[in-house]
Amino acid sequence: MSTENSTSETGGTQASSYPERTTARAVLETLRGYGIDTVFGIPGTHSLEFYRPLRELGIRPITTRHEQGASYGADGWSQVRGLPGVVITTSGPGLLNSLSGAATAYAESRPMILLSPGRPVGHDFRDIGSLHETKNPSAAVNAIVGVSRRVTSAAEAVTMIHDAMRDFAHSRPRPIHIEIPLDILEAPADVPESATAPRPLGEPAPAPEADVAEAVEALAASERPVILAGGGSLAAGEHLLELAELLEAPVITTTNGKGAIPEKHRLSLGADLRLSTAHEFLRSRDALLVIGSKVGEAELWGGDITPQGPVVRVDIMRDQMLCNLTPDVEVPGNSAAVVPQLLAGLRARAGAAGSGDVVGSGVVAGSGEAGDVAVEPSARTAPDLREVFDAMDEEGRTWAPELAALNETIMDVVPDDTILAGDSSQVTYMGSTTFFRAPVPHSLLYMGTYATLGYGLPAAIGAKLAAPERPVVCLVGDGALMFSVQELMTAVELGLDLPVICVDNGGYGEIRQNMVDRSIQPLGVDLVQPDWVRLAEGFGATGLPATMDTLADTVRTALETKGTSLVHLKI
Repeated sequence: MSTENSTSETGGTQASSYPERTTARAVLETLRGYGIDTVFGIPGTHSLEFYRPLRELGIRPITTRHEQGASYGADGWSQVRGLPGVVITTSGPGLLNSLSGAATAYAESRPMILLSPGRPVGHDFRDIGSLHETKNPSAAVNAIVGVSRRVTSAAEAVTMIHDAMRDFAHSRPRPIHIEIPLDILEAPADVPESATAPRPLGEPAPAPEADVAEAVEALAASERPVILAGGGSLAAGEHLLELAELLEAPVITTTNGKGAIPEKHRLSLGADLRLSTAHEFLRSRDALLVIGSKVGEAELWGGDITPQGPVVRVDIMRDQMLCNLTPDVEVPGNSAAVVPQLLAGLRARAGAAGSGDVVGSGVVAGSGEAGDVAVEPSARTAPDLREVFDAMDEEGRTWAPELAALNETIMDVVPDDTILAGDSSQVTYMGSTTFFRAPVPHSLLYMGTYATLGYGLPAAIGAKLAAPERPVVCLVGDGALMFSVQELMTAVELGLDLPVICVDNGGYGEIRQNMVDRSIQPLGVDLVQPDWVRLAEGFGATGLPATMDTLADTVRTALETKGTSLVHLKI
């Protein structure tokens, strides 16, 4: 069934009926084939055809109260589900409102797909006052994401999705944007259904054997190796822990790599790269293996982590291995393949040399002379990390004693499998990153590089939708929560059991302190606060006031409360 479509200057199609299989449907069929069953956005005049097939395809649309919340929610969903988050916006302002979330995904190397309608073919750049008129939206988005393209056919849009899924698997994941002109979006799809079927993504790319051999040599010769695991290490899964145990190498992570090994494991030093104690420890080691991290200043806070021995860097992108910390050994490849390669190389070396050989001493057992070393897992001495771990914890408390205390109180109460959503709030980066011990990756939702405000609440909503069986808690400051407080209505509408803990320091506390440190009289940072409990109740949530003395019991109550709750803690 189809009719002729007549497109007006505003881009609205005037027909009363539509093809059964439009370009919009073909695009969504393609996404559904890859397992995507949830999309985020706000319906608009020009995006309606994206919504027509959603029920039939089994895709749930989540309507946030702002497109920024949609993109943050998609990011939270993506991290927990392990698939790219999908954002559907209308043209013009809807698309541009979503870009902070897209920029977050770019800075943190996370997969995201943004879909938006565009002006009809031939109407590009026409300054005629049409609805949602924007000079060049695709170019604007292209300045922020990995790829933004205005397509000319359904086939091109579908191919972009297939290509993106493969790129997400084999390259540094970056968000993409597909702008589909309105007349093409609503027209019959020029692709058969078979073209929308998912394509094999292929196996993760291993590193060249010579590079692996050189890395094995460097690691085998070390006596005090350490591993720095970034977000790119998460693809290695349990193999990373095997490698750490084989080398008896402590593991410290970036915030994106948090939980790469369970943070209560004896070899875990958590995600505290910002601490000077961590910098000192890393400098004391005789080999540093960096897996999937750009070693960014937003993680280091200006610290130097150059070890006493070689730096071995594993990364899916060769240019990332040259960023911020010069490697002695470069191992390009996907950590999902490279970490098993390192394991195999180390074990083979140990087996060839014979049991009982000492690791990292420079002496082959039985020879009595300096020579090649071999790796025997049982020969490594397990490091006692209690002193350095305690020192890092103590430094974390020194930075912000009250934030450390409230985080420790909360972490004693929440279940072990909790997903914690943070924000660019002091309570997160001076508290949760240290005192929340993540059992698995993506248990702390955060964005340390882009460092945006307003992320925590919508990201928590996305996470709860992705994993309804797991407890999800949002812990943010009052300034951050006000950026996206409208999403409380989204959580209530969805019926999510979601405690939100608002730590209220009366405004922008860190910026206030920055001003004081620079001898600037604080200005524009002390904010009038709402009655947070009544505000929550106005949204239909449960409002719970708390003090430091009652915080533990109040959080327990929030965890037991059906629906959305807000705990207000003034400090």
